[in-house]
Amino acid sequence: MSVLSPIDNFSYWHNQAYRLGEKIANDQVPAYNLSGRLYVAQHRDKPYGLLSVPNAMVRGIFDAMDETGIELPLHEGKLDAHITVFRPEDISIIGGTDKLLNDRGKTFTYTIGRLMELEPAGWPDVAKCWILRVHSPELQELRRSYGLSSLPNEGKYDFHVTVAIRKRGVLGRTDTAKDTTAA
Repeated sequence: MSVLSPIDNFSYWHNQAYRLGEKIANDQVPAYNLSGRLYVAQHRDKPYGLLSVPNAMVRGIFDAMDETGIELPLHEGKLDAHITVFRPEDISIIGGTDKLLNDRGKTFTYTIGRLMELEPAGWPDVAKCWILRVHSPELQELRRSYGLSSLPNEGKYDFHVTVAIRKRGVLGRTDTAKDTTAA
């Protein structure tokens, strides 16, 4: 009977764990089992086609974030978590919100991806925002069924859920620079 040395024993179990991890990694497929309902809402007097998302998901991610000066992305003082499916320009192209009547209230599935940090375009009072990327073949197909690109803004934006923002000036910039010439 041979007895494995501690190093050989470690190597054996490490190799087994690696093979198990490799097997598990190869078997992974995205789960599209998160869902929301399509609805239309007005924001700054413009119509948007949105997919509902649980506010609890946004609150949970927000609570876990370690960033100075962040806030929840509130709309008119309340959290309204969503995925933007149709922007105002999309709704204009398809002929108005009435064209969405057949799809309002329908459920569409998605899966979540990475948390990303970015400087938002068109949001002048916000310096940074954090978004949770979303992938949804169903939402892509829905947009294509209306003659639009698969993703918003002619494919330039991912579907996403905004989970945090940092407004401009929150971190307290000053007009005076450090004096680096002093000895």
